[in-house]
Amino acid sequence: MSVELKVVSFNVCEERFAIDINHVDTVIEYKKTTKVPETSDYIEGIVNFRNEVLPIINLRLKFNYTNFEDKSKSKVLVVKIEDKKFGLMVDEVKEVMNINQEQLEEPPSVGGNNADYISGIIKTNDNMIFLIDVEKILSKAEKIELNKIINK
Repeated sequence: MSVELKVVSFNVCEERFAIDINHVDTVIEYKKTTKVPETSDYIEGIVNFRNEVLPIINLRLKFNYTNFEDKSKSKVLVVKIEDKKFGLMVDEVKEVMNINQEQLEEPPSVGGNNADYISGIIKTNDNMIFLIDVEKILSKAEKIELNKIINK
């Protein structure tokens, strides 16, 4: 049984998600962000991370779930695409998992085109986990918006 993929799994509301560990820089505790004026609701704000401006994306709002009641309990997955870093605010980070090909299924064709960042479904003994393609979690317009924040 060959390992195909190593992922970090996490919860947003009651749902489980995972992303390829190669895109994860680190996990940090949530700290109060500075809200950037005139940005999308799901952009929580920015924080100083290792002397860099790090935009934080609230995945609850991005995925159209209810917002956090207590943000102080949330975690931030610092992820990297190309040469840009940003934070994904999640309820909790669960574990690093090794996924083999038999556990991976094509994503369901529900949710229209909005959910094209879901690249697959991971089947485990106790639940289903949405595999997120970090490269597709933001649309082109959203990436431009983040770049403007980072490059200010």
